[in-house]
Amino acid sequence: NNMLNLLLLSLSLCFFQTSGFVRNTYTRLNNQRIESETRFSKDDSNGDKNELLSELDNSFEYEGRLPMRDNFRCGFVSILGAPNMGKSTLLNALLKEDLCIATRRPQTTRHAILGVLTTADAQLCLIDTPGIIDNPAYKLQEGMMEAVMTAFYDSDVLMVVTDVFSTPIADDDIFEKVKRSRLPIVVVINKIDLVGKANPNVEENEEEGRTYTVPEAVAKWRSLLPDALAIIPAAASEGPENEGVNLLRKLLLGGEGVPTAIRKLGRPVPGMFQEGVQFISDDQAKSLLPPGPPLYDEEILTDRPERFFASELIRESLFETLKKELPYCCEVRVDEFKEPKESDKKKVNRIKATVYVERESQKQIVIGRGGEQIKTVGVSARDKIEKFLQEKVFLQLFGKFILASSSRAILVLTG
Repeated sequence: NNMLNLLLLSLSLCFFQTSGFVRNTYTRLNNQRIESETRFSKDDSNGDKNELLSELDNSFEYEGRLPMRDNFRCGFVSILGAPNMGKSTLLNALLKEDLCIATRRPQTTRHAILGVLTTADAQLCLIDTPGIIDNPAYKLQEGMMEAVMTAFYDSDVLMVVTDVFSTPIADDDIFEKVKRSRLPIVVVINKIDLVGKANPNVEENEEEGRTYTVPEAVAKWRSLLPDALAIIPAAASEGPENEGVNLLRKLLLGGEGVPTAIRKLGRPVPGMFQEGVQFISDDQAKSLLPPGPPLYDEEILTDRPERFFASELIRESLFETLKKELPYCCEVRVDEFKEPKESDKKKVNRIKATVYVERESQKQIVIGRGGEQIKTVGVSARDKIEKFLQEKVFLQLFGKFILASSSRAILVLTG
């Protein structure tokens, strides 16, 4: 009974527990939408469509529900791809916020993380899924792949992220599921700023080590996914204003200026769009998200609590500080998160968190000689959390290691 793996698995499934009500409500709404679309096809008059939407809207009543808006659209987009494709970096760029941690280590993302982008006429719900692997080796990875599979049931659009090394989706079954899906598919060829450079994730002289030119990569993915709506080159690491990221945001939101954003990429690459299509119109882009009320308040960026992001930022600091010395199978849990009271003269968030590892030797790596490593991690994490919260933070880090044969933590250390 590996207690650490059970802890990691439970945390990886947290997304489905915390947002189950919204997801179940959305599924019911989506099923009714499909039924109503069938009825639309029999009579295309705007009057009948509006009547059906009003009927659908009135069939859901619960506390906190946001009302239907005229011509408003809302839907889910699941971000899929192999590990280390820059999916989290892309999500951050689309949202214009650093919501997800992003490191050079593959499979940094362990949880399905929801990011919400709301405009005057649309709400885009982006789900960043863990990197897809073949043959999960332990329970944590199995839980991560469950998060990926759920994306097929909850999405209106699938976004497949690859890179200029044309890294494939490792699991053939999942890739076939993508190919057979009736959902619109958008492929993003990320990291185009690395064209001509060696792939840092593979050994030298391997076929996967060479970069493709953008036209080569587009042609390859057009052959793999011939029905994809669009194949968009981008460099998410350049931030929200990258031309590819900007086009992707406009395409998914269905706002005005999609053809203009396409032109800003330069001369269209053959295969970017389906055969015979040179541009995607604003009206075509608007059809990606279904009509419906917003599911989240316009001020909401995610459904995750602040303590979740505190734990993620601590984990990011662990990876950045310890690099390959740090075992992958570690986790951070926030045990206490006290926000400042209005009566406090100094507004300080007080956070206590525990770092879990499996072995005594791993504990020593995390602590370092004289506690120097864990102190360095703590300083880095505190700065990140303060930037995220825009408030002062007092952070205490603790460490525990759990032996695979042990049913409880047997040692506590501080730094």
